[in-house]
Formats: sequence, C-alpha cells, structure tokens
Amino acid sequence: MFRKFDISSISSLIVLIWTIVMFDLAWGQLIRPTYVYEGLIGDIRSYFNNTCIIFLHSSPNSYEMQGLTEDNLHLMHLQKYLSSTLHIRTAFMDFHMFTTQVGQSYNKIKRPLFVLLNTNEDTRNNFANVSTWIMMSYPTWLVFFDNETNLEDFFFNVYVPFDCKFMVAQSSINETGKEIITEVYQIHKDKELRSNQFGVWDAERGLEGPSHGLYQRRNDLFGQNLRVASLQDPPVSLFERNEQNEITGISGFFGEIILLLQEELNCTFTYKEAGSWGMCLPNGTCTGAVGMLKNDEIDFAASEFMMTKQRLDYVSFTTPIFSTKCRAYIKRPESASIIKWDTYIAPFSVNIWRIIVFFIIILSASIVFIQKLFAIASIRLQDNSPSRFTEIIFFITGAFCSQGMDQSTLDPVRMVHLVTYLTAVVILAAYSAALISFLTVKTFVMPFTTMEGLLKEEGFSCGVIGNSAYYTFLQRTTDKVMSQVFDKLIRKETIAKKLPTSYMEGLERVCREDKYAFVTLDNMAALLQQKVNCKLEPLDVITPTTIAMTLQRNSPYRGIINAHILLLKDSGILQRLLETQWSVQLGASTTLWKSVEIGDIMPLLFLMIIASFISYLVYIIERIIYKNCFKRVKIKTNKSQKLKK
Repeated sequence: MFRKFDISSISSLIVLIWTIVMFDLAWGQLIRPTYVYEGLIGDIRSYFNNTCIIFLHSSPNSYEMQGLTEDNLHLMHLQKYLSSTLHIRTAFMDFHMFTTQVGQSYNKIKRPLFVLLNTNEDTRNNFANVSTWIMMSYPTWLVFFDNETNLEDFFFNVYVPFDCKFMVAQSSINETGKEIITEVYQIHKDKELRSNQFGVWDAERGLEGPSHGLYQRRNDLFGQNLRVASLQDPPVSLFERNEQNEITGISGFFGEIILLLQEELNCTFTYKEAGSWGMCLPNGTCTGAVGMLKNDEIDFAASEFMMTKQRLDYVSFTTPIFSTKCRAYIKRPESASIIKWDTYIAPFSVNIWRIIVFFIIILSASIVFIQKLFAIASIRLQDNSPSRFTEIIFFITGAFCSQGMDQSTLDPVRMVHLVTYLTAVVILAAYSAALISFLTVKTFVMPFTTMEGLLKEEGFSCGVIGNSAYYTFLQRTTDKVMSQVFDKLIRKETIAKKLPTSYMEGLERVCREDKYAFVTLDNMAALLQQKVNCKLEPLDVITPTTIAMTLQRNSPYRGIINAHILLLKDSGILQRLLETQWSVQLGASTTLWKSVEIGDIMPLLFLMIIASFISYLVYIIERIIYKNCFKRVKIKTNKSQKLKK
C-alpha cells in the first residue's frame, strides 16, 4: 500500500527542491564569495557616485520572478545587503529582460552601475549583443573575471569607447580576497584594447582607487587622426593651403585652439572645408558642418557654433568658448554732412549767453559810472581811455574775445578791467572745451532701437546668414515680434536668394544700403567694424548666445577635449587668445584722434566770409564818402582862397 502524504508535506518537498535549484543557480552566477561582491560593488559605486546598480546575468530564470524566500541564497543576500544596508537601489535582470523591457530607455536611468557577475560564455555573448546598441559610455561597468578569462577574448568584437568607464575585477593569485581592478578602453573602433590598473581592493582596506581623474589618466590619443572641418571665416578661422591647393592647417583664433589641443592630446588632424555652419531641416537632413558631423564625414568642427536646442539632437558641443549677444546691426545715420548753423552757439545754453551779455553791459556801465563820478568830483587825471558807453561796450566785448584794452590811470577802472579779464578767461576756457567736444563727438539720432521699431520702419529689410543657427532660431522662435521679422523681412530675402553667406558680406551690405539690418554676434560685429566703411549701430539684444565648437553626437573625445579647454581657461591661455587673436586686432586699427569734418566748420567759414565781405563793403563806402568829402572840402578851400585874393 502507498503511504498517503498530506498537502503540507507535498508543499514542503516542493520548497526544498526549489531551494536546491536556486542554490545551484546562485553559485552558477557568483564566482566570488558574497563578501567580495558586496564590498567591491559598494566601493565602486561610492567612487563613481552611481545612483543605482543593475546586475545583468544570462540565466533566463530571473531572480525577481521567484519572489523573496527565507532561504539562504547568495543572490538574495547580495541584493539585501546593497538595498537595505547600503541603501542603494538594486535590480537583477537577465539580458533578455533588459533588452525588451528597458531597451533604449536606459538613458532615463541616472548614473547607473552595470555589473556582470561572471564571464561565462552566455554572459559574454549576451553582453556583446547589448554593446552593439547601447551607448557604452553612459553607464559605469564592472565585470568579474575568473583567472582563466583573457581580456582580448572577452572583448573580442566589443567596442569600448575612449570615454567609457569599464572596470574589470580579477582575483589576486598571491593574496586571497584581494581584487586587482583594471580599466579598459579603445582609442577607436579599429584600435587595440588598452588597459590601465585602476586600483586594488581587499576586505580590510577597501578600494584604493586612482588619485587622478579620468582624463588625467587617459591624456594620450597615441597619434589618432581626427577629421576636422572649419569655415573660411576671416579673421577667426582661415585655411592654409599648399601649392596643390590642399588644406594643410587652420589659422586664426580657432586655428590656435586646435593646435594647442593637437599638442596636448598627441593626435593628428586632417582638414576639410565646410561651406557653412549648417542647419537641420524638419525631415532630419542637415547641411554644412552639422551635416558633415551627422553623416560621419568629420569628427570635429572648429568654428564658432551657436549652442541651440535644435542642434543637440544631431551634434554635441564642447564646453563654451565664450558668451556674447545676438542682435541686429544697422548703419549709423549720416549726421556729419549736415551743416549746423548753431554749432558755435550750442555749447552754451541761452541763459549763459544772456548772462554774458548782462556782464558786458554791467562792466561797461561800471566804467562809465566811475569816469562820470571822477568828472563830477572835479578830479582831473590824465586818462586817454574811451569815455563813451558804446566805445566801452566795444572794448569790453573785445576783452571777452581775448583782445586787449587801453590801460586806464584810474584804479577803480583797472579793477573793473581785472574782473573783466578773469571772467573772460574762465568763460573762454569753458567755451573752448565745450566747443571742441561738441565738434568732435558726433551726435546722431537713431531712427529706432528695437526689432519692433525695425518692423514699423518703412523700406527696411533684414538679413541673416543663410544655412546657420541664427536663421533656424528666428524661423522657430516663439517670440511674436521676431516671428514677424522672419515672416515679413527675412523670408523675402530667402525667396530672393539674397541672404549673406558670411558675416563680412552681411556687414558690407549694411554699409552699402541705407535701409538694411543684419543679425549677427556682437563679437563678430566688433571684430569686423574696422573692415567696413561705415559705423555700425546695434539694436536691442535678441538673445544671449553661447559659442562653442562641435563634435559628433556622443563623441568619445568630447570629454577629453572639454577637459583641455577648461585647462586653457583656468590657465588664462584662452583669455589671452581672445585678446591677441580677437580683441587686439580691433585696438591696433583704432585711431586715438577724431577728425573734424568740413561741415563742422562751415558756419565759421561763412561767418568769416560774410564778415570780410561786410568789412570790405564798409571800407569801400567809407572810401567813397571820404573822397567825396575831401573833394568838397578842397573845392570850398579853393573858393575861399580865391575870394581872399
């Protein structure tokens, strides 16, 4: 007879069998003691400041699918230790689950640490498959090697980018419980795998990691060739060519930067010319340098690129080179050619001129009063100075114009003369300074200062460099005024194919046409001001702009290039380049003197001509009158002499 088992006995048997299976599964996945996994993973996570840990394994029986049990399983203890004791979010999933359920949304996980528990064949094959679609540099990687696994064999056909943080842990042969941690990477897909010792871990001392940062440890590209594109955009970037018209280098501001990068990174450059900075169309196609980056024609674009949200979908930017402002520029209104008849009166206000006239009258009246007072007192002094009020006014006015007066023998009159000269010197000095400033400082009135004013001004057109970020920004802006500027002004230029292809072309058109505005950067307008034949006037700022260089999207060289650009900033070299290659060129051609135009002195010339004409006219009249009078006197004299005889 068969012995009957109750339901509880059958359940206990099933649990026992399942515990044995899970125990074998755990030891099939773990190739180190549990304390090694706990300590090393915890220390690596602390070093890189990861927010979560994801264990990837090759077993199709997911640990999470079985639920929590009270069995002493190693995987359960490992997860419990990391989650509960160290308070680290931890998840176990096989590669199939990771691919199907997480997939391309892995980049929504912030700073993850991916851990491979072993290097068996299934793990290696699944990992190689994942590496073909995941961005390897996004997470931090840690894989536990056994002593029989070779680095080259495990990473065969697996590309570990230059900026990838990939740690390999191997047990020390000489010391039990000690792990040697090696970081691996490749300069390029077709280059050999490189490795550096990252650190050492043991249970007592924990992790002894590197004392230098990632790009201090990886500061050499070992002669890797980078394809660089730029624009013929003088003076900030200019191509150097050989006799065969092949590009051999770049000069100017950005040329100096990439030469410094080439020296520090130990790499080589091959150069290509881009027709424009480039823009991306709604259908996903890109033009210019942006299109070359997107299509893997170049690795790096060395020119001034406006950092925009639209471009981030297609390229990566370096750390900012400098910040500036984007705005429209128009030609300064011509005011110097207009003759201002009040030029020599304008330095003083009307009230000041009234006070000066009042002073002349008071001083003249004082002299007349003093002379009359002395005459009434019957004090006779030898004084040949004028006594008539009209004559005295004439001489006082002459004193205010730096002319001399006859010296008087009367002391009170001398005191009045002293006051007159002192007042005249002060007024003349003030007038001269104000007049010089008035003549040399050009005054003009802007027709408008805002983009809204540009819209309202009749006859004005507006341009921007075609195939550029400025064009895309204005095309897609949500600002109502700027949207109207694009629709009413810039779109017409686009249809007529009149958009400039360079900064210089746009600014030359501003000087050539009376009613034309050009949208550009403040730095470029300031740099090219001396190369155009008109004075540029800025309108209000459209948007602040950050300028950087560009690389391929998710380029592995972005980190090391950014690190060296920051070093150039911190050391002051970048600022020095801005001064020598950018700002000083402006100062070299700037004159310290401002010329006075012929129109500024026309009123004075007319006054001199009119005064000379009146003087000659008066002279002629006096001469005629004198001759007539002289003849009459002579005739009378002759008649009287004849009568006497």
